[in-house]
Amino acid sequence: MKTAICLVVKDEESEIAYWIAWHKALGFDSFIIYNDFSDDNTESVILSLMDSIDIRYARNAVNRDLHNIRQVRAYNDAVTRYGSEFDWIAFFDADEYLDLDGQDIGTYLQGVGDASLVAFNWSCVGPNGFVSRPAGAPVLNYTRHGTPDLYWNRHTKVIFRPSRLIGEISQVHNVYVSGDSVDAAGRPIVWASKFGGFTESAPDWQGGKLVHYQSRSLEHYVKRDRHLEEVRRDAGDPLHTVVNKSEYNAVETSFAESYISGFLAWMQRIASQQAEVIARVIRGTPSAFLLQFAGMMGAPDVPVFRPSYRPLEHEIRSNWISFHESSGGILKSALQDGDQWIGFYLDDHFGRRLGALQGKLSVDDSAEGLIGIFSRGSRYVHLFTADGTPWQIKGDPRITQGLTFEAWQNSDGTVSLSHPRTNRYLGFLPNGTYSAHKIRALAWESFTLRTLTQAECPAFIKGAASYLSGISNLEDFRRGCEKLDRSTAPLLFNAYATLDEASRKSVALLVKGILGEHLF
Repeated sequence: MKTAICLVVKDEESEIAYWIAWHKALGFDSFIIYNDFSDDNTESVILSLMDSIDIRYARNAVNRDLHNIRQVRAYNDAVTRYGSEFDWIAFFDADEYLDLDGQDIGTYLQGVGDASLVAFNWSCVGPNGFVSRPAGAPVLNYTRHGTPDLYWNRHTKVIFRPSRLIGEISQVHNVYVSGDSVDAAGRPIVWASKFGGFTESAPDWQGGKLVHYQSRSLEHYVKRDRHLEEVRRDAGDPLHTVVNKSEYNAVETSFAESYISGFLAWMQRIASQQAEVIARVIRGTPSAFLLQFAGMMGAPDVPVFRPSYRPLEHEIRSNWISFHESSGGILKSALQDGDQWIGFYLDDHFGRRLGALQGKLSVDDSAEGLIGIFSRGSRYVHLFTADGTPWQIKGDPRITQGLTFEAWQNSDGTVSLSHPRTNRYLGFLPNGTYSAHKIRALAWESFTLRTLTQAECPAFIKGAASYLSGISNLEDFRRGCEKLDRSTAPLLFNAYATLDEASRKSVALLVKGILGEHLF
């Protein structure tokens, strides 16, 4: 059995990798993607995945016809081109995530017997209280959806056997087929009209549903409003209804653990593939051009104001004053003569060791201690598990093998850690929970480093340190891309994070925006 999803996408550079990884985790074989003249780097992201994922890609010619007319044309083209190759084709959007209650798509479709079409009801998700877009995949951030009785949850999208298609496709929510059309539980579906696409009654979501992140945060809502056609400015449109009705945030959303673990595994594969693409681009760029380009990206040479004064007592007492002024300057005395790097453990402000437990940051006693790497003269540290098993921080969407932070030496000898892109600090609360979004570092955002000799570090840490300590500038980064192999590919993003801002900007432009939030 061979399955595909056909997708018409616009301006989803931040989301498309998550969507593809999710549906690969569910077992879909291929993706037929039409880019509806995006204004962002959606195309570059898609192209960066095509070496490892079967994606049939085309860019729509620009026209001003109604958007759903363009979408229907793409669907008909997909069936004409690929219908004979696939047993089943789904028509989903980039804000729709299929949930089959833990089943993979192949097993699920075997269970529907000889049915020709399965219609999945929407499970519409409201903003969940988010004003700004939360970083990371929608399935991990938006944890509440609407009750089944809500009007727009009667809407459907379908997966069907293209061999049984009758005539041309004329709408985006249903197609006409010979044979039986069933709902997610395999029951004969009852449409509200002869055209289909809307069920007569509220769904019970047995067997599966299509979790619909149409409105998402208010930031996303405003962004969509800029491109919205007049026909969709009606207050009854689902885009507006789901945002404005609190009932669409009423029910806790849960997914099978196998889906989450499969999704993260595919994101790891995507990261590795994109590392290879980036390395290939940088290897193919002449060194002189790369350095000249980075020079052009530098900040203009203007006077820099650095205040110098003694803080007042009430400023210190009120936590108005930072514990540090500039990054770097750590572990100077700990490095032995000739050593280019040093390892360390980290303890939080309350004396608890930072570790990873079930792939997540933790200070639990049972967590495996994270090991940091610091290179001589650097402003950054890299945190890994002892054997390089990937780990994550809640609220930090980076899916890289280890996480890199800018290190700040505090006046009391402790160190604070900030994200190299967002500049937000990591900090722990007394109860062991943490935040990765602190704007300023105070006491709870400080850490103590417990150094390790190189001999005490495990083999993976030594190998990672050997690679990373050799990269301190853009030319080093280019040489690192030349010698990149399967074992060092995941380290490319840690190396990239340590470059100066102008160098990072030049690399990001050269690779056309594929360095998304899941990588840096």
